Amino acid sequence: MKRYLLMPLFAIAFGAPASDALAGYTGPGATAVATTVAQARQQRDDHAVLLLGHLVAKIGDERYRFRDATGEIEVEIDDEDMPHQPVGATTTVELLGKVDTHRFKATDIDVTRVQVLRPR
Repeated sequence: MKRYLLMPLFAIAFGAPASDALAGYTGPGATAVATTVAQARQQRDDHAVLLLGHLVAKIGDERYRFRDATGEIEVEIDDEDMPHQPVGATTTVELLGKVDTHRFKATDIDVTRVQVLRPR
């Protein structure tokens, strides 16, 4: 019995990989996760994104400029979601979040997880 109670604690402690975090309906009508800035700009509000690139500048409180091979976009990252290790303009990061569209300003990304990728 105790063994079954510990299993959810391991899942919480070690977290689910990004692919599991984005799991959901995959049948007809499902839309793919946006994986580039160019794709993210074309999506509707709350569409899931998984971006790989660089945080090239801090532009405000919890606001950053993100760049990948297809372009740049503003991202919002809560301080508690930033990794504990240093992140510079040349650090490769993976961002998990969702598209945030606005009526009178540019589309941005609301980030829920930042993962620093180590060079191989």
